[in-house]
Amino acid sequence: MRVEDKAETADTPEIFLIALGESLKGKEGVDVGMADILSTHILKAAPAQNAVSQAKDAMLKLASERATPPKPEVTND
Repeated sequence: MRVEDKAETADTPEIFLIALGESLKGKEGVDVGMADILSTHILKAAPAQNAVSQAKDAMLKLASERATPPKPEVTND
């Protein structure tokens, strides 16, 4: 059964939201990092009271990591 089918036939909101998050991560062209943040913080049957703030912090961290170029490796040849 495909993840999309699981989301459509979910028994509970929690199962539906989990399947939706997994479906997002599996779609072509979707930012997996952002989909993971949504799954972790927002796509919950009972999200934390500060879920939006937590998601925002996670997005800022992800953006910072992506904006910082990797440091070149120095080799001693």
